[in-house]
Amino acid sequence: MSIGSTSRNHHWIPQCYLKGFSRSRSKNAKLFVVDAIGRKTFNTVPRNIASARDFNRIEIDGVSPDQIESDFSHFEGNVDRALQRVIESRQLGNTEDHNLILNLIALLSARNPRTRENSRQFQEKVIKQMMGLTVAKKERYEASYKQAIEAGFLTSHDDIAYETIRDFVKNDQYTIEVPTTRHIEQELRLVDTILPLLGERNWLLLRAPANTSGFVTSDHPVVLQWSSHRERGFFNSPGFALRDTEVIFPISNELAMIGSFEVNNEVIDANIKVMAVINGAIIAHSNRQVYARDDRFQYSLSRDVIRWGADVLKDLASPSVSSL
Repeated sequence: MSIGSTSRNHHWIPQCYLKGFSRSRSKNAKLFVVDAIGRKTFNTVPRNIASARDFNRIEIDGVSPDQIESDFSHFEGNVDRALQRVIESRQLGNTEDHNLILNLIALLSARNPRTRENSRQFQEKVIKQMMGLTVAKKERYEASYKQAIEAGFLTSHDDIAYETIRDFVKNDQYTIEVPTTRHIEQELRLVDTILPLLGERNWLLLRAPANTSGFVTSDHPVVLQWSSHRERGFFNSPGFALRDTEVIFPISNELAMIGSFEVNNEVIDANIKVMAVINGAIIAHSNRQVYARDDRFQYSLSRDVIRWGADVLKDLASPSVSSL
C-alpha cells in the first residue's frame, strides 16, 4: 500500500488475534479453516479471512474515511502485545493486559457481519411497517408527501402517483440498507455497554492439554450462554448482565477464558473433555468459518462424544448446529 492511500480490506477479527491459533503465532503462518457455507476446508494466512472491503469505512464530513480503521489498528497493536505476554506466561497477566483483552472481547461481541445484518433486518422490518401504514390510505400518503416537501426531502416536481407507491410497497419491491457509519456508531455504543459488565465478571483461564491442537476460534468467537442448560428464546436469551451465564473466549490454541459471576479468578489445566466442549461451543456459535491450528483439534457438541476436526463438515450438516 502506497503512502497516503486508504486501507480497504478491513478485518472484523484482528490478525493479531487470529495468528494465535497458528503454529507459530505469525501473520504468515497458516490456519486450518472450516467453511460451513462453502462446504470445504483449506489452509490460509490470517490476512485472507474474517475481513471485508470497507467494513470500517465511515462517511463523516471532515473525517478521513479510514479513521476508525486507523484507530482500531493502534488498539490492535496494544492488544497484540498483551496477548503475546499472556500466551508466553500462560497467566492472565497484569491489570492493563487483562483490560485490553476485555476490550477486545467487547469489540468482537459487538462488531461482526451477523450482528450488522440482524440490525439491518430489524430496521428494515420497522421501516416497511411504517411504509405500509403510510400507503394504507391515500389521504395519509398525501399528507406524508406534503410533509416531505416541506422538510426539503422532496420537491413539488417529484410527483409520484399514490397508486404507484402503493403497489411498490405492497409488492415489497425494495430493501433497506443501513450506512456503515451508522452500524459503527451502534457498535461503539454497544461496546461501552458490554465492557463494564465484562469487568464485573470473574475469569477462569483454561490451559489446553499438552500434545493436542488445543482450542479453536471462529468468525464470531465470543460465546455468551447460560451456565446451566436452558433453551434460548426471545424472552429467555442470556445477557451480559445476567447471572448464571458464562462468556467463553479462546485466547489462542493454548488458552481460553471463561467469565462468570459465580466462579473465582484462577488458572485451570483443562482435560481433553473440557477442551472439546469449549471447542464445540465455539463451533456451534460461529457464523460461517472455524479456525484452528490443524484438522486434529477435538470437539464435542453433545458433551458425550468427542470428535476430530476432520469430521466437522459432517456435523455442520446436522440440525443440531443449523445456526451456523
